[in-house]
Amino acid sequence: MAEVGNAWKRGVVLAGAVAFAAVMPAHAENGRAFGFCQDGVQIGWNFYCDPAKKAGPKPKPAAPKPADPAPAEAPPPADPYPATTVIETARKELDEIRNRAILEPTPENLQAYMFAQKAMVDQAGRLADIWERDLFRTPDLDANRDWPLSQVGGQVFQDQKTAEWTEALQAASAHLGFMVVVSDEASCPLCTKQLEVIAQMRQTYGITPLVVSKDGSHHPAFPEAEPDRGQLKALGLDQNPTPFIALIEPQSGQVQPLGSGLLTEDVILERVFVVTRVPEGQRYLEKN
Repeated sequence: MAEVGNAWKRGVVLAGAVAFAAVMPAHAENGRAFGFCQDGVQIGWNFYCDPAKKAGPKPKPAAPKPADPAPAEAPPPADPYPATTVIETARKELDEIRNRAILEPTPENLQAYMFAQKAMVDQAGRLADIWERDLFRTPDLDANRDWPLSQVGGQVFQDQKTAEWTEALQAASAHLGFMVVVSDEASCPLCTKQLEVIAQMRQTYGITPLVVSKDGSHHPAFPEAEPDRGQLKALGLDQNPTPFIALIEPQSGQVQPLGSGLLTEDVILERVFVVTRVPEGQRYLEKN
């Protein structure tokens, strides 16, 4: 009887299960329709509480990254000489107008060139006017301060220079050898004239020149002239054309040529002053 009873119970349970499955709607298989998903228990019937996950929509492909914009072209470098560029352009334009007038001398082309030339002349005139006014206001730039431009001022300036030159010549003659080298008049027509200048300077300034005859010839203005006995070669002057003048430092034998050819009195005075009183490279930087 016990076995029969157990079999009956199993049959009832099995039949109930079949009937339950037959009536259960398809969408209730997740367990919520039967109240199994109201607690936090995740075992037993509650494993139906998480329905199968549906594949979500596919992510949209990322929009392609826009290409980097082309780098902007660097601006051309600034002209370091804009004023020079303007002048050069204007000169080329003027040349073009002139050349066109030369090749096609029509009244229109000639008039265009004349107007262009006048514009350039007017611009130069404005420059000269402002330049002059700036000299009025700026003594350090005005040459008239050191080299007077008027006749009266020029005479005063020249008298001052002559006094300085004279003192330099006399000092050079006293402490240096003032040597004048000449040759025979037949081969050196200027030698006699040079000795006449030296004779006049001897009388005026009291100098004592040392006259050397390169070829041993006689000169009436200086009968005491010494013939060259090799001293010119020793001084490195044997190749100089005559006449020529030089200052000689007696102790060291250092030579300072003043020049070859006929030198007038004022030229000799100036050159002696320059080589004995003005430092090299400073002549045009100072008032001398």
